[in-house]
Amino acid sequence: MKNIVYVLESDTARFGAVELQDGSSIAPIYDLIGSRLIEMIRFDDMHSLFVDEEALRDGLTAFTIFDGYPKPLAGKIVLVGGDGGQPYRSPMITIADAAARFQCCRPVLDPVFATAGDMTPKGLIVAGALASLQVRIDRRSPVLEENETCENRGLIQ
Repeated sequence: MKNIVYVLESDTARFGAVELQDGSSIAPIYDLIGSRLIEMIRFDDMHSLFVDEEALRDGLTAFTIFDGYPKPLAGKIVLVGGDGGQPYRSPMITIADAAARFQCCRPVLDPVFATAGDMTPKGLIVAGALASLQVRIDRRSPVLEENETCENRGLIQ
């Protein structure tokens, strides 16, 4: 039995439907996420998310905000139909409706340049020199993709 799941990649903000060849076991979900330590989060009454429990780590370059969930998610996020109490099935929500619940985020460093009125510790005025970097979070909606199989995306060997 084949199942469709939706996969959101935090790093690229790509969100696509992926057909799994083995729809009855959790093994393809482990392979999609790339970890054996996964967490299940309720998406709604009829859907669940699987995420890498250890994806929030030092050196993180991107993360995802899930509407209604208190902490950020990182790595690959897999949306399936079902509440986790029985074998999962294909989502019963459109990928566009699911995408509306996510925001993909990444930290961005913006340069701040010295102005003519700025002074260095030694009293020199260096207009146009790099004075510091400011951090901001760039938020964007997931980018929807065409249907693909796991093999085409290189997610399952």
